[in-house]
Amino acid sequence: MNILSIDSSTRVASCSILSGEKLVGEVYLDCGLVHSTTLAPMVKSLLDLSNLQIKNIDLFCVSNGPGSFTGVRIGVALVKGMALSLNKMTLGVSTLRALAFNAIDQESALICSCMDARRDQLYTALFKAENSKITRITKDSAISFEDFFFKLKEQKNKHKSIILVGDGADLFFNFVQKQKPFFLNKRFKVLSSGYKYPSAKNVAFAALDLLSQNNAPLLAKDLQVNYGLHRQKEN
Repeated sequence: MNILSIDSSTRVASCSILSGEKLVGEVYLDCGLVHSTTLAPMVKSLLDLSNLQIKNIDLFCVSNGPGSFTGVRIGVALVKGMALSLNKMTLGVSTLRALAFNAIDQESALICSCMDARRDQLYTALFKAENSKITRITKDSAISFEDFFFKLKEQKNKHKSIILVGDGADLFFNFVQKQKPFFLNKRFKVLSSGYKYPSAKNVAFAALDLLSQNNAPLLAKDLQVNYGLHRQKEN
């Protein structure tokens, strides 16, 4: 099965193609919120370089939020357009789930996907990495730094380490450093800048994981955005 995936939920835009579980290629561009002009040409270039035609794609996947209001709309609209034209299926993936796959090698860690929601708030969800799998612990939510701090405090004795990933990770860690230092004794850390943003390849790997859990793909007309969290089935 060939999967074409797209992420445009942050300032970074990316697209990738998987053949089975093998990454064929990925185009990743960090030049600001200009996705309306860059994303479609990126997809075309990736198909050309991969010696594939769009008709060879079996499933179209996209990060459908949370994230940039405009960016998410652009990515979802592009995927819906491609899938509709070919009568192919789609799958929307939580941006926070895709982010968690950046830390899939952090065995037995509590993974905290953190996206900056402004005004000292985060879009966040908790996951666990184990045996090269990502397991969701909490639903996607919008939460204040303070409330998220206390949520993590409840988890502190359940995991070997606590990993922050996402463009809100450094902001939250700065907040944590001003609080009680119990985190520092739990190997609490922020992944490096190379893991700051979601990527299309991890949208695809997250989609494969969802499919293995019997999450059914959708007709293109049924694919939705997820700005406000909890408005549709949790993926």
